[in-house]
Amino acid sequence: MLLAVDVGNTNVTVGAFAGQSLRARWRMRTDPQADAGALGRALARAARRRGARVEACVYGSVVPSLDKALERAVRTSFGVAAVAVTPRSPLGIRLRVREPLRVGADRLLNALAAHRRARGAAAVVVDFGTATTFDCVAAGGDYLGGAILPGPRLAAEALHERTAKLPLVAMARPRRVVGKDTVECIRAGLYWGYLGAIEKVLALTLRELGGRPRLFATGGLASLFRRDLPESMLPAPDLTLEGLRIAHERLR
Repeated sequence: MLLAVDVGNTNVTVGAFAGQSLRARWRMRTDPQADAGALGRALARAARRRGARVEACVYGSVVPSLDKALERAVRTSFGVAAVAVTPRSPLGIRLRVREPLRVGADRLLNALAAHRRARGAAAVVVDFGTATTFDCVAAGGDYLGGAILPGPRLAAEALHERTAKLPLVAMARPRRVVGKDTVECIRAGLYWGYLGAIEKVLALTLRELGGRPRLFATGGLASLFRRDLPESMLPAPDLTLEGLRIAHERLR
């Protein structure tokens, strides 16, 4: 099996692929200070529980402090090298942006998988993670750039940490916009305000791109907002992991 590891700011998402089939998927909280031993044991235990016999590993990371620890953990636990996907990787797509070497691995992987799914059409990916990213892919597969805004959980944490009395509120879809207590008010503002920001950025993105690109929603919070997103936006919860699998095909 191929172990695909997406190292994000909030979670490390791991997928075990047999060929093109995602056989298992799990998440661990990201600990930027984790050592190779603890990380390796956690990966090995999770893989054993899911019957994943690891023969290769590929990873993309937006947490540089974890990269070396992850590589040592994979080699020690599974006896294979963890191959990193970076903007320098020969993925077969051009990075048509001003600073290509600063494009996050997650955005590259989303673009790679979206291009495969779009089957020759342009694509836009909205990734609902710690940050929410919009990534645009040309019909030929070139990465065109996009937009980044703070995710709603970051906004909730900022409200709590930068005020004296506002509580930390878990994200949920509220029943109404006019809240009747502090928690309802915060939840309404976060959800509907954030949804409005998504709709506006997406509308302007589509206006700039022109045509009718395929739309994909991925990331941990995508399912929360799914019912209020455009019907044309297809759910793609494992898009980044798919990108890792495709990257592994191209890097072998």
